Amino acid sequence: MRSRLRPGEEAELVVRRHPIALAWPAVVVLFFGGALAAATLAPNRAILAVAGAVFAVAALWALWKYADWRLDLWVVTTNRVIDESGVFTVKMVDSPLETIHNVTCEQTLFGRMLGFGKVTIQTAAAHGTVSLDGIAAPEALRDAIIDMQVRRRAATAGGGAGNQTTRSGS
Repeated sequence: MRSRLRPGEEAELVVRRHPIALAWPAVVVLFFGGALAAATLAPNRAILAVAGAVFAVAALWALWKYADWRLDLWVVTTNRVIDESGVFTVKMVDSPLETIHNVTCEQTLFGRMLGFGKVTIQTAAAHGTVSLDGIAAPEALRDAIIDMQVRRRAATAGGGAGNQTTRSGS
């Protein structure tokens, strides 16, 4: 996690995209790796050079996709939800728990079988709605956000109710 936590803030849950997001890059690299292996049998060395270059490009693309997957994450803290993304240019979006109005979770049949889906967070903040697509364990993310909101409300209400009771008891 590249975001700094504020004093007294703790990370409750860190979620990334599901590893299924890396399936397509892996298939492409395997395909072009096979083509490179087959090109070694070709009598014309130009075919081997082209296959090698295409394989290198596919491998670099897959490496880029892996870095993007690894650095794209969402963190639920005791105060906010942090959305981090980007390899060279880093984008960080904070959604304070107080500004989150609605959290929805969508999963297709395939997503339910493999454990990934989409979570949409509607906020009162300037950025409005944040959609997190293809994430692993979307229910856990939704539940963590709702649980942290409930805890914060209970802590705020508990502190306020305790003060009111003390005042009325005087």
